[in-house]
Amino acid sequence: MRLFRQFVTRVANLSFPMALAVLPMTASHADTPTDPVASPPSLAQLEQQAKDITQLFGQELKAVLQGTIMASGPVEAIKVCRSSAPAIANRLAQEQGWEVARTSHKVRNPDNAPDAWEQQILSQWQDKIARGAPVANLKTSAWVTEGGVKVYRYMSAIPTAGLCLNCHGSNIAGPVRSTLQDLYPQDQATGFKEGQLRGAFSLKKSF
Repeated sequence: MRLFRQFVTRVANLSFPMALAVLPMTASHADTPTDPVASPPSLAQLEQQAKDITQLFGQELKAVLQGTIMASGPVEAIKVCRSSAPAIANRLAQEQGWEVARTSHKVRNPDNAPDAWEQQILSQWQDKIARGAPVANLKTSAWVTEGGVKVYRYMSAIPTAGLCLNCHGSNIAGPVRSTLQDLYPQDQATGFKEGQLRGAFSLKKSF
């Protein structure tokens, strides 16, 4: 207590500038370090994330369809694909923070019709395929601007597998064809051969 009185007396006898010099300093808002603004991931990082999500999507959908075909046949697989594919895409989108979808130059579901950017990429891929590029190697990633927003977009080609020919090939069984006509009256996604470009996984993330 005695020391405190001595300190107060000393400060009182000083001029104002000198008094400020001996007063203990407290941290101000300006002195508080701020976290730097996080920069967006690099193109390579985003591409790897997109590849990982695409792989998860493809593996899960393939497993569902294979299991259904083996257990119940291709007609039931069409119905399962109709509900499972968008469900898997929506779940991955929520888990990963990306927009996740599929598209094609020949769509089965009109909801999957390509937008302008996707149409451009699909057209470029078809030109590359005509020059001998392997379908499985086709991938495209880019920064684009949509509505004033910076968006990273990624597409990865889906080759037509032998499994797909049950409902996407040329020789489709009667019950399968009938189910397709009932569920997808505007279906364009038939007549494919194994190895051809079936469509693409299409992902995007806004920043």
